[in-house]
Amino acid sequence: MDAFFELFSLQGRANRAWYLWHIVLDDLAIATLAIVLVMIGVLTGSPLVVLPILGVLAGGIWAAIAVTVKRLHDLDRPGWHWFLLGVPLYNVYLGLVLLFAKGTPGPNRFGLDPLQAAKVRGHIP
Repeated sequence: MDAFFELFSLQGRANRAWYLWHIVLDDLAIATLAIVLVMIGVLTGSPLVVLPILGVLAGGIWAAIAVTVKRLHDLDRPGWHWFLLGVPLYNVYLGLVLLFAKGTPGPNRFGLDPLQAAKVRGHIP
């Protein structure tokens, strides 16, 4: 359960692979759940299904922001830089940096290197 709560935390660092897979899988999970809820709403005719849809969207947006902030931390940039994804043209550059730039090697002010931490915890052979 700690891994689930870690998804919503703004603390720590995320490497490139972790960032990419969480963005892709989170989007797929949110879209699937939203479609299922909309279908339930259409079949039942209940307008109350809007509330769970809004909850799913809010949770998904928060998780995406948290993962992006952790990726920025891995690049030794402050988390508030995720606001720069709203700036036209610069958002393309920053998006490419988030996907392809290697993180800061070793520990930085936001925590341990996620690749080294995974090796220590035994996740990577």
